Amino acid sequence: MLAEKEPCMCGRATLVMLVSSTCITVTIITEKVMAHFRAAPRGASLTSAGGVGAIGEYFSKLRHPPAKECSMMRSLRFAAAVLAVAALAVTGTARAQSDVRSPLPAPVKVRLGMTNVPALSALWLLPDYAAKYNIQMETVLFQRFADARTALAGGDLDITAFGPQDISLGLGQGAKSMVGVAGVGSGNDCLVVRKGDDVKDWKALAGKAIGVGAGSISWLKFAASAQEHGLEYPRLKIVNIMGGGGNYLKALQAKEIDMAVVWQPFCAQGIVDGYAQYASIDHNTSKTVGGLIAVLAVNRGFMDKQRDAVQRLVVAYLDVLKFAQANRDRWSRIYAEKAGLPEPVAAESIRITRLDATLPLESIKRISKFLSDNGVITRDVSGEIAQSYTYDFLSKATGKSPAELGLSQ
Repeated sequence: MLAEKEPCMCGRATLVMLVSSTCITVTIITEKVMAHFRAAPRGASLTSAGGVGAIGEYFSKLRHPPAKECSMMRSLRFAAAVLAVAALAVTGTARAQSDVRSPLPAPVKVRLGMTNVPALSALWLLPDYAAKYNIQMETVLFQRFADARTALAGGDLDITAFGPQDISLGLGQGAKSMVGVAGVGSGNDCLVVRKGDDVKDWKALAGKAIGVGAGSISWLKFAASAQEHGLEYPRLKIVNIMGGGGNYLKALQAKEIDMAVVWQPFCAQGIVDGYAQYASIDHNTSKTVGGLIAVLAVNRGFMDKQRDAVQRLVVAYLDVLKFAQANRDRWSRIYAEKAGLPEPVAAESIRITRLDATLPLESIKRISKFLSDNGVITRDVSGEIAQSYTYDFLSKATGKSPAELGLSQ
């Protein structure tokens, strides 16, 4: 047993960590040393006899402690090092998160393409959120994803959201000027039938007239799901519907088709008006295509010149998604106002939509392959589509790795 006066590194210890902007200092003070501090007279100086300064002599006795004590010292030093590294990591992450949320030093003007799609209607809030970062946004309204895609590819827009197939479609035509930076979510596409004429399983589609819009994401999900459930798509009774979703509803009411492969708000309109219902089968669960609604994309030239602005846009975008998901009534009212729809229709339009910035790249590759296999695009771009997506901005905005954000999904 050690003598009472012999120094010992065993027992409790106090860890003192001093953090500055440039370094972290970690000091371990044993319980015995702390006892000396507590025993020192109030106001004693570092060098006064019997004061705190006397600990200097005490420390000198610790230079050559016994082997058992050395082992304890090494353990304590290792623990201190681990804590120091952890503190540095936390400090670095916090600093990085702070940097991406700082306003730009000079204002940047950005052109945002909008479409009146329920899942994307929360993006009407993006200009207000982006303004916090010194970004001035001008919104341009489009009727179709295809039109927004053309504008983004040509540089008439800086940022927009469109279908997960749109970058692949553009790449198939030689357009390499679009870059996907985030996902949007799932649940916007739908299958509707006349009320009372449900389709309960995929085999029941035989002989039914099915209204589709070839090339739409809803069509992609349906065609892939049909094949996954053992149906031969060419053998189905397909009716191509031209124009907007309202034409699908007219064809359904006129009994020209038995089921519409469409998207919101058109399903909601038929349901609220009382002549339609959702089919029991669901094409949003396709293993090939997945349930992704849309992707947020930027013009490559704009991205290369304004990376800091793109980073702030992604941060603002994530804030918008978080707000809309937590305030669905507000989201619904925004959509009703912008689309000129009754609030019950707007509310039903977003009811099953889940907003999520995850970007499932493997699903997008499968979409690309499906497009070429079915003749929608003339060549397979699945092997090069990854070059048209980046996780850089989403990773910095969230602190998550590409793998956590959908790289392998």
